[in-house]
Amino acid sequence: MLPYLLVPGLVIFWVVLEKKSLNRTSFWLPLIALTLFAGVRSYWVGTDTVNYTRNFNNRLQPEYFRFNEDIEYGYQLLEYWLLHVTANYFWLLFITSFVIVYCYLSIIKKYSVNYWFSIFLFITLGVYTFSFNGLRQGIAMAMFTLATPYLLEKRLFPYLLVCAIGSLFHVTALFIIPFYFIVNLRVRPAYKIIATFFGSLLVSRLLVSYISSTNDRYEDYAKVSEESGGFLTLGFYTVLMLLIIIASYVYKIKDKNFQKLLTFYASGVASVIPLAMLGTNASGPQRLLSYFTWTLILILPVVLKKINNIYIYIISVFIFIIYFILSTSRFSDLSPYVINPIFKVF
Repeated sequence: MLPYLLVPGLVIFWVVLEKKSLNRTSFWLPLIALTLFAGVRSYWVGTDTVNYTRNFNNRLQPEYFRFNEDIEYGYQLLEYWLLHVTANYFWLLFITSFVIVYCYLSIIKKYSVNYWFSIFLFITLGVYTFSFNGLRQGIAMAMFTLATPYLLEKRLFPYLLVCAIGSLFHVTALFIIPFYFIVNLRVRPAYKIIATFFGSLLVSRLLVSYISSTNDRYEDYAKVSEESGGFLTLGFYTVLMLLIIIASYVYKIKDKNFQKLLTFYASGVASVIPLAMLGTNASGPQRLLSYFTWTLILILPVVLKKINNIYIYIISVFIFIIYFILSTSRFSDLSPYVINPIFKVF
């Protein structure tokens, strides 16, 4: 668990130091450090990484590569191209990690009111480590963050284009399209959230059944799960949603971008609750939650800045560190961190 605390801690320390000493927003060093940390890990880190790296470990020759109709072609093309270049899975993890971290840091740098705290949340909320397990969806989620300006500026066609590109790596990116209309509909946010909940309640069972029937890889999505990790995570984000909504009313946060992001986040949580009520596999449909919870990286700094209480900051930092430790070591099965053997020095 120590590497997961040490490396991000050093990154955040550098970001704060550079801002204080040079009054400059650090971008490239956090990008390189976080990319390398994700890229040099062994395929044993994460429950699904072994599947993503199998062709590299088996040293599959490109001419024997077979495209699978059940796997998104964008990811398969990336893997196919890399197999022409190298048989070392390091490059797969390194390149995808670079893309993922770059997308998030770009949006954080553009919209965050507290850069270091947003990076802290990016790490401790598990947004950064999500791809350590779900690489394809992690890529799709990161690409989707680039649609944020189009969501906020009501630019439908670029938003659709980004979602379409993201779906080449994981089809779930297409399910985020309706939320453009939910966010930008001229209706009170509370009504949007309630309507989303009941709408999801009506269609969730059909949706899960359809997904699981059209792709063998998603059969487990419809199975009942007895694992608690997904439900605890959903509960955590639901409580956060309620606290943020209350704080936005108490402290009268009227910023338009904040309100849109909060509506997006709250509507997303509301849409996933009925999926949880079905008792479906927590690693299945509930993973859609991550398309929405990443916005906390931008939302929470606004709330805490408005509250402007050092004790609230300290309590928040403590809570998110505890959450990060629990999610990394228990729910995500990412601990212990093991380095790719080619980087081990004896």
